[in-house]
This record gives sequence, C-alpha cells and structure tokens, in this order.
Amino acid sequence: MNGNEQELNLLVEYFKSLREEIHLRIRQHTQLVWIKIVSLGAIISFLIERFYVGGIDSELSSSLWLYLVWIIPLAAIIFDFLLAGNLRDINNLGVYIRDHFEKKSFRKYVSDPGFKFWEECVGQADPKYRCYTWQDMVVIWLFTLGSSVFSGLLRWQIGFNYFVDIPLIVLCVVGLFSALWYLIRSITMEREFLYPEIENVPNIKWRKAK
Repeated sequence: MNGNEQELNLLVEYFKSLREEIHLRIRQHTQLVWIKIVSLGAIISFLIERFYVGGIDSELSSSLWLYLVWIIPLAAIIFDFLLAGNLRDINNLGVYIRDHFEKKSFRKYVSDPGFKFWEECVGQADPKYRCYTWQDMVVIWLFTLGSSVFSGLLRWQIGFNYFVDIPLIVLCVVGLFSALWYLIRSITMEREFLYPEIENVPNIKWRKAK
C-alpha cells in the first residue's frame, strides 16, 4: 500500500466516523422532540387533574404546589436549548466535512470537475436544504409557546399572585425568545472555525479560517 492509499483510507475512516456522529445526533434530535412532547403532555395532564378537575382545597391553595404550573414552560425551554445545541453540532460537523473533506481532501481523487459531494451541493449549500430548517424549529418553539400560554391561563384560573407570578412570567418570556433565537441561529448561521497556527514554538497564534 503506497502513501496515497494510506492517506485515502485514513480520510475515509475519519469521514465515516463523522458521518456516523451526524446520523446519531439526528436520531437524538427526533428522540428529544418526542421526549419533550410526551413529558410536557404528562405534566399538563397531571396539573389539569390536580388543580382543575379535582378542585383546589384550602390547604392546597396556600401551598407552593400552585406554582408547579410554571414547570411546563421552563421544562419546554430547557428541551429547546438541548435541541438547538444538538442541531448546532450537526451543522458544525456538516460544515467541517464540506470544507475539509469534500472541497479539499477528496477533491483530488475525483476526475469529474463538475461533480459535487453531498454537503457542498445540498446539505450545507443553503440553510433551507439542511436536515432541519428554521420552519421546523419554529413549529417546535410554538409548542413551547402554547404550553407557556396554557400555564399562564391555568395559573390565572387557580389564583394569581402578582408578587410571585409576574417575575416568573418575565423569566419565561425571556427564556422563550432566547430559545427561539438560539434554535434559529443553530440552523441558519454559517460557521467559522478557529485553527491553531504555530509559529515560533512554544508561542501559539490563532486565526480565523477563511
């Protein structure tokens, strides 16, 4: 086996590991979406049965249990940040494959100059072609928004405490729009990576990748 074959085999194995991580994270994304829906549905069902259908007795009305309704939007926001972070990693991997495998390392092994690989042609060519678009994320965020509105209405139904509930509402609103911004940015922004440029060791300088 000559040097070129060894280099190609090394690149292919490394490429396979990156693609496998992308596939794993895509599966994780779907799992997170379903876990979010099922978890919030279970919490909402419990709270409706506990506070609305079953009624509120005098002992319960003075306890901290009444503020459990705010766990719904807070849990949804946490899930949204987990989803966004996972999508950010998927897109980072795609950009890395496009720029360092498809446009550089693998290009010299392709005789057809017009041939394009997946990430450079589709996957990372435009945000609308990525595995999850901003429209998909808005739908997920709208589920979070709807659960937040439900929490507010339920809290109003069982008794509103302005000194406690208003700060919680502000916290939820800030979290909602932060989650939306993070979700959209995670699938629409173009990545720039940092790579070490070693000059005059042991000093290490950093530069932005072009």
